[in-house]
Order: sequence, then C-alpha cells, then structure tokens
Amino acid sequence: MIAVITTLLTYYMSSNNLITLLIAIEILLLTVTLKLIHISGYYDDIYGTIFSLIIIILAGAESAIGLSILVAYYRLRGTIGHSI
Repeated sequence: MIAVITTLLTYYMSSNNLITLLIAIEILLLTVTLKLIHISGYYDDIYGTIFSLIIIILAGAESAIGLSILVAYYRLRGTIGHSI
C-alpha cells in the first residue's frame, strides 16, 4: 500500500517530468506484480505467477516504447518537459 501511495504522489508531484512519470508507472506495475506473486504463492496457484510474468513482459515493452518515443520527441523538440 505504501508503494502505491508513493507512486501516486510521485506522479502528482512531478507532472512536468515525463521520465519520472514513466518510472512512477513502472513502480506501480511492479508493486501490483509483487502482490500478485505473493498471493499466488500463498494460495499455491500457478495462474497468478504466470499472469505476473505476463505483466513483467508487458511492462518491459511499455518502458522500451515509452523511452523510444521520448528520445524521438527530444530530437524533434529539444526538450522533454511538458505542461498540463
């Protein structure tokens, strides 16, 4: 619960930095994955572990795509910051 609150606070406090926003989303995904692995181990269920592996794979793909979009945006504009 503390990791989720910390992630949401990081997301709220750093609304101008896109890299920090990506890191906050990754922390949130990894927190959910860790909780899912813990619960699946407690109930001795393999489906939770498989689903956690799928979440980790998708989070890695999301990071790669997000960072490549940021690099392309930086090359185009010269800055990464944004305003809401």
